[in-house]
Amino acid sequence: MGRVVLSTVELPEGAREVLRQLGTELYELPRMGEGDLMNVLPKVEVLMCWCGKDFDITRWVGSMPNLRVIQTFSAGVDHLPFQAIPGNIKIYSNAGAYSEPVAEHAWALILALAKGLHKPTLIAKEYLSNEITSPRSVIESTLLVLGTGGIGREIARIGKEGFRTYNIGINRGGRPVDYFDEVHRTDELRSVIQRADIIAIALPLNKYTRGLIGAGELRLVKRGAIVVNVGRGDVVREKELYEVLKERPDIRFGTDVWWVHDGREEIPPSVPLTALPNFLGTPHIAGGAQRDIAERAIMRAVENVARYLRGEVPINEVNRDDYL
Repeated sequence: MGRVVLSTVELPEGAREVLRQLGTELYELPRMGEGDLMNVLPKVEVLMCWCGKDFDITRWVGSMPNLRVIQTFSAGVDHLPFQAIPGNIKIYSNAGAYSEPVAEHAWALILALAKGLHKPTLIAKEYLSNEITSPRSVIESTLLVLGTGGIGREIARIGKEGFRTYNIGINRGGRPVDYFDEVHRTDELRSVIQRADIIAIALPLNKYTRGLIGAGELRLVKRGAIVVNVGRGDVVREKELYEVLKERPDIRFGTDVWWVHDGREEIPPSVPLTALPNFLGTPHIAGGAQRDIAERAIMRAVENVARYLRGEVPINEVNRDDYL
């Protein structure tokens, strides 16, 4: 009998083949009844899931005494019930799996806002003279990226290679990263945010980043700045964002991620952001909404599980202290 892997989604055939070659006993939740699940859970060594949304880990983890690894298909892990997961279980995220499509989407938001496409008008004089829609250039702009992981690095690369941007990065320790001209610690954010023409938020949500961007930071941004968020909605303080965007119509804000209320992402939000003329939103579709992107991400997660099963060191181990 092989080592037991439980996936909460049906895997692409290529992913099944990777696991079969390693001699695993693979189970896929959509193909199982609850009775089958109860028989399998005590044997499960590896659980693959969408960050707990498709499988009640709090309910079932006590029935998995042999569980050693949780591998998420999602890049973010903020929805995992860390308090319920025993400390001996390793958790691996799928960070980097969505870097290219999400970075592309970030630049789509940036360019739409820069060129006034969020509030189109066919009257040239109105289009050119209105503060909300007047076109702005992004060539040789100063780009500030909050979060220098896979998505942030790709946003910076596109900016550097496509628009000759000067790139400033923010990460917790201020460590250098490719495609960034300078990198600063998170606690230095206020000292650099006012230099940026474009600000891209690509941070995960954890205890260090929740509410990081509020009215104090937003009021420091330079006149005419463009701000986009493709990380997590709750990195930005929702009501404070609304108040500042009302006060400062020169700031243009775009987001693909929204704020969580009562356990779900609220789209559209109860705060009337979508009514503001300097706001642009898309319904969290930048990464994984298209089947081909989702399948590539699933394959990447399976390959990380394969590393573990071969006795190698998997990538993207989650530091649970960031969430507890």
